[in-house]
Amino acid sequence: MERFNITELIQGVVNASSLLLEQKGITVEMDLPEEYVWADEFKVEEVVTNYISNALNHLEGEKVIDVKLIHEPGNVIRTTVFNTGKPIPEEDLDKIWIKFYKVDKARTREYGGSGIGLSIVKAIMDSFHQKCGVKNYDNGVEFWFELDGGEKCGNSGKDDQRLLPGAEQS
Repeated sequence: MERFNITELIQGVVNASSLLLEQKGITVEMDLPEEYVWADEFKVEEVVTNYISNALNHLEGEKVIDVKLIHEPGNVIRTTVFNTGKPIPEEDLDKIWIKFYKVDKARTREYGGSGIGLSIVKAIMDSFHQKCGVKNYDNGVEFWFELDGGEKCGNSGKDDQRLLPGAEQS
């Protein structure tokens, strides 16, 4: 377990995809205040890469990916990756974390997805004893995960409980 700058990690993952983003005419919006978290940096990079890759492959409509860091109560940092497109059918929401499960098998063939990305995310987050999830919106889907923030692992964060402007507490 190490403390690292998750803002820089996310920016690095997005920058690594910049050519593809440009070719596909995708707008990436990022609301990333500088935040530090406690976790295995390599594994968190895998989680972020999977979420960004999913967003790229399931974009429709406005072609917008929106990445945010939200400071939750208890000094928890929530990372969200939203993409415009079709919501995931309600009956599939629990199943998408299962290895090799694909909501739309025909579409998956188009981009070569294997159906293991989200199961890897779930395994990594379970190994950290942290939460991850998905939320449907009318115009797209948001994937999220949470990590401990602050100076010390497990810091109560009583002095630093704020929400970013426009963020909704869930």
